[in-house]
Amino acid sequence: MIFGVKLLDRYIANEFWQPLLFGIGIVTGVWFGADQLKTIFNLIMRSGVPLNIALMVLGLHLPEIIVMTIPIGVLLGTLLVFNRLSGDSEIIALRTSGISFYRIMVAPLLFGLVTSLASFAINETVVPIANRTSKKLEFLALYKSELPSGQANFTYMERGKDLSLNRIFYIGYYNGKAIFNVIILDFTRNKMVQIISASSGLWNHGEWILNNGRTYALNGTSDLTRILKFDKLVIPGIKNAQTALEQGKVMPKEMNMFELWNYMQVLKAGNSLGNDLLVRFYQKFSQPLACLIVALAGAPLGLLARRSRTNVGLIYSAVIVFLYYVLQSSSGALGEAGRIPPLLAAWMPNLVIGTLGMIILYFKAK
Repeated sequence: MIFGVKLLDRYIANEFWQPLLFGIGIVTGVWFGADQLKTIFNLIMRSGVPLNIALMVLGLHLPEIIVMTIPIGVLLGTLLVFNRLSGDSEIIALRTSGISFYRIMVAPLLFGLVTSLASFAINETVVPIANRTSKKLEFLALYKSELPSGQANFTYMERGKDLSLNRIFYIGYYNGKAIFNVIILDFTRNKMVQIISASSGLWNHGEWILNNGRTYALNGTSDLTRILKFDKLVIPGIKNAQTALEQGKVMPKEMNMFELWNYMQVLKAGNSLGNDLLVRFYQKFSQPLACLIVALAGAPLGLLARRSRTNVGLIYSAVIVFLYYVLQSSSGALGEAGRIPPLLAAWMPNLVIGTLGMIILYFKAK
């Protein structure tokens, strides 16, 4: 035994790497060809972006795609390896030697765990930085200027404890100090909507001080009842909106787990946290763990057909991959729409594929 790993585990685990890399390479290439290459060609042909810049943008998108394709490579690796071991009667030899099928499954589970940790690490450390850098580089290539450090077209919905809509804040642009083109819809007045618009404003100790604007009052029948012009207007109680404005400079898909959690807490304080962010947060755990789940499902599937190896393995792989991504898309949409809990939406693909793998494993272990 070396470092607690027996010879059997090392032998089986060493078989995984070649089909893993093959699966990741094939699916990543298809993904690039179907999506990313079209974007790159548009940058080069239509916008005149230099080839080296376009290739850099392409490379910066690679980590995000690899995170999506690692589970496919793990599935293909475990399925093909166990299909080969079964076809060469090595599984039978191990079973007749007194080694249980559950003991044989230790190697693919360790392999799935290692790839899950690797996927999680890449998704949390490399992908956010690569996506932000790609965004800046594309903006620089297209507009020949640095990406503005502020935020444009910011919208924040403030809700009460009963989730009724209180106020909607719209900021045309925020440069880190001042806000511009401000519109606030206030629904807190009984049977009346107040609209506040201002050309600019500043954040000052928990308040927005708006400059050069107007207030419009509408009654329940949407009739305009009052228009007031102001040079300066103080809007109190908008700490959550200001915090969301400052943290929202980065898109949720460009945030790591901790940044997304902090951003969600700000939105939650204003009762404006949406299901889409909850689903995305839970997927930061469920998607990397899919490597472990598909390893569990792929190994027993590889034993279903002993005589026809690679072709059957590829067919099984394609079916499982198709099922996984259909479940991921459909459950994600249901979770964002509030039809099912966000936690269930994020974990449903893993639960279904994992249950399928456990059922097959139970019957193959008999």
